Amino acid sequence: QQEFTGKNLLYAARPIDELASERSTTSDEIAGIVSRARLQMFRARLDRPRPHLDDKVLTAWNGLMIGAFARAALALGDDGYALTAAHAADFVMTRMRMGSRLAHSVKDGRQGPSGYLDDYAFMISGLLDLFEATSGRRWLEEAMGLDAVLEEQLEDRAAGGYFLTPPDAETLLAREKPAYDGAEPSGNSVEALNLLRLHDLTGRDGYRARAEHTLRGFETRLARAPTSLSEMLLAVDFASDRARQIVVVAPGGPPEAEALVARLRAAFVPSRVFFRATAGADGAAHDNLLPFVDGRRLRDAKATAYVCEGQTCQLPTTEPDVFAAQLRKPAPLRR
Repeated sequence: QQEFTGKNLLYAARPIDELASERSTTSDEIAGIVSRARLQMFRARLDRPRPHLDDKVLTAWNGLMIGAFARAALALGDDGYALTAAHAADFVMTRMRMGSRLAHSVKDGRQGPSGYLDDYAFMISGLLDLFEATSGRRWLEEAMGLDAVLEEQLEDRAAGGYFLTPPDAETLLAREKPAYDGAEPSGNSVEALNLLRLHDLTGRDGYRARAEHTLRGFETRLARAPTSLSEMLLAVDFASDRARQIVVVAPGGPPEAEALVARLRAAFVPSRVFFRATAGADGAAHDNLLPFVDGRRLRDAKATAYVCEGQTCQLPTTEPDVFAAQLRKPAPLRR
């Protein structure tokens, strides 16, 4: 039994004080009557079957959430958001796996069916966001691993794009290939952008070739009804733009790079990849997985920012205001 207040009721036709005055009694007495009535109704309700509770954990929705928390962490400089995203990502990658493949869901410790396109695409996107927010190499490697499974299980190699279900799923009359962005984006739209981001991070041309093959597979629909694939338009923009590769190299941990990273947070740079690197003893960053990071050096032993487009970089700078100006500089469209 809970203490009664007017706010406890779903609907109160009249204020309790007004009702007490009309009945020549006190508000406490009316409150007691209502509380006892609510307790009687609750006991009666316990004799009826409870409504079903959908408390399963979905991989795809967690991927969307992980991406949202990771982007918030980078935009706001709040490590708490990054920790939340990392905790959820670790759960999915350790508790929702069937070997190398993802499970679509888990409930009460039991895994559901094998993952669908959205599960892979949304998780890859979230892991890439988490990688940029934390510079945690694990998340990039996990994203690349999931993409390899997605390619093997779901790719339409002939026409481009990706099927919704793996080949060993329930046999249907037709194998669906999602092509509409609604309240949730389609897996094909998200994966097209994933591949472009992976290409710019790793320099591996196979990622870009698969992204372009995907976009060509939806070329007719994009031309006839572009707003039906609004999320894929982001991938089209990224593919046609001169995406920027942004690196901040610091002599120590994140606090030493904060003045520069704060300028990135305040800038709108939609087509870009980003990484915070720690310099080695020789004053340079070394990373054989990220060629756009490898060899970037500190200047004057200070945190240094690099803004590059392909093989061309602006002058490295240690000055936050100069870095901000470089980010604002418009880039010509890819020809």
